[in-house]
Amino acid sequence: MKQFFLSIFIITLSLSAVAQQDTLLYKYRRLAVDYQQQIKMAEHNLAGAESMLEVAKSDFLPKFDFYGGYNYLGVPIQMASAVDGQVGEELQNIYSLDVAITQPILTGGYLKNTRAAAESKAELMKSYISLSKQEVMINSDFYYWNAVTKREISTILTEYRDAIGKFLEVIQDRVDEEIVGMNELYQAKVRYNDAEFAVLNAEKKFMISVMELNRSTGLPIKTASDIADSLLVIEWASTENNLKDKALEQRPEISMLESQISMNEYHEKITASKYNPKFGVGVGGNWGAPSPGLSTNPDFNFNVQAKVAIPIFYWGKKNEEVFANKQVTEISKLEMQQTQDMISLEVESSYYNLQQTQKQLDFAYSSLDNASQNVTVMLDRYFEGLSSVLEVLDAQLFWQKSYLNYIQAKYNLNTAYSSYQKAMGELTTSK
Repeated sequence: MKQFFLSIFIITLSLSAVAQQDTLLYKYRRLAVDYQQQIKMAEHNLAGAESMLEVAKSDFLPKFDFYGGYNYLGVPIQMASAVDGQVGEELQNIYSLDVAITQPILTGGYLKNTRAAAESKAELMKSYISLSKQEVMINSDFYYWNAVTKREISTILTEYRDAIGKFLEVIQDRVDEEIVGMNELYQAKVRYNDAEFAVLNAEKKFMISVMELNRSTGLPIKTASDIADSLLVIEWASTENNLKDKALEQRPEISMLESQISMNEYHEKITASKYNPKFGVGVGGNWGAPSPGLSTNPDFNFNVQAKVAIPIFYWGKKNEEVFANKQVTEISKLEMQQTQDMISLEVESSYYNLQQTQKQLDFAYSSLDNASQNVTVMLDRYFEGLSSVLEVLDAQLFWQKSYLNYIQAKYNLNTAYSSYQKAMGELTTSK
């Protein structure tokens, strides 16, 4: 029996997880990315932006139009008299079928800048998808780590309860042999009941955490998802070289704002282009009445056109509109500076947090080792008659608390590492 108690608590040391990354983490990241409506909405926005880019490109090509019209005049129009002096015909039906081909030649930069703005919008949406994926993956990590933590806590609390249960059997035997009094038995029963309540509560929290994970990944809520039995201690390399610069290169927020600034600058040029000279040509044909000879009989005609528009004076409207658009661009540039500052802070703070949580984990493991040794000593003393049952129960309780601290420290390290990866823009769906 003594060896059983020792094995229950000494097993703690063998659970100090080899440094590695839980591969199930990537599975749930992929499921979350494939499921989340946030990403699907972003993908639809990208598809729309790419369509608008094609629209902007098509504006450079010739336009072909076909149109027609008909008018009935209640009071006919008297056509001009003929050369021989006869009265002209009355025109009551006016109709035509027209076809035209037009080609813009000079648009003051409107077409070129509209296409460039559409390209920037498409790039912005691509970056937004990347940002959405990063946010979905970090949330998936937190849901997964929470579920694994709740399972490990449930397992440890169950082991703790069972250990007290075995100890109860020993005390019961000693009571039956009248070696100890009933008070020791009741002390152990109180601890056992408290441990049983904790187990029931932990099992409930674990099931809820799995439901939350399932919801985030699109799985049926009550699916028995594959969850690791315990948290692993991740492996990460300590480095402080150019973290900020690397993050600024990788974070999708930066590329988003770069595209936004570029798009705003093109919108400035688009606004100015409305007040620049424009030139276009076209050719078309017409069939209808009145015909070219001002006859009521329908006939065919054609036309060639060249159109020039030169804005002259608009009471400063151009300058004001361009100035208003420049302010939007300046705001985007300030947002870029603000975002760079926030990313720098996020990188530094997440890396510092990762370092400190590693120290906390090392300390928690050391404390757990001491608590395990304390249980061993107290059990030895109890079987030798040198310690009371309450001292053993307290040693077991301290072991339980130390183990829960150790689990919490592992959870903190894993979430800190995920947060650090998010800060660096390095979360992926594959290892």
